[in-house]
Amino acid sequence: MTGDREEVPKSVICQAVDGDRWAYGKIFRLCYEDVFDYVIRRVGNRSDAEDLTMKVFVKGLESISRYEERGFSVRAWFYRIAHNLVVDHFRVLKKDIDFAELPEIADGGKDVESELVRREAGGGLYNEIRKKPTAQAEVLILRFIEDMSVTETAMILDKKEATVRALQFKGVNNLKKRMTEKEANLEPDG
Repeated sequence: MTGDREEVPKSVICQAVDGDRWAYGKIFRLCYEDVFDYVIRRVGNRSDAEDLTMKVFVKGLESISRYEERGFSVRAWFYRIAHNLVVDHFRVLKKDIDFAELPEIADGGKDVESELVRREAGGGLYNEIRKKPTAQAEVLILRFIEDMSVTETAMILDKKEATVRALQFKGVNNLKKRMTEKEANLEPDG
């Protein structure tokens, strides 16, 4: 999760919008890891994730002068660009986005052992999220793994907030049902 991430100061965003490359570099440094983590979770391939993440920031640089804060963080704006590039990436490959086909652990440059411990502590929850229909999985990943608000998630996925809430509700209920079924299968017959 990304709850400890440093927010981008509004003054830095304003400087970047005005064409200050140093300010854009600061935004890049503050947002790169989160955007990369999001992309690698979606594509499951480090090389593709690195390429796509760099494209996100190139597109961001090209359009930062038109950035307007509309109640969304600049980080969410980059996630929106990333989401669109990932969708295009799979469209070009003529593949459907299937979370169940993603690798068990996508190497995002993090300590693999701590990632295994984190996933084990989650009781396989991440794997269960990946098995949900794509729209539910995208919402659950953005809301609970990437720590985005409903508003930001709606903006990133180009969906209405009510749709995001409905997908979240349905996804959480499906997860609860699946986890309950898994627990029932583990209990000894009595």
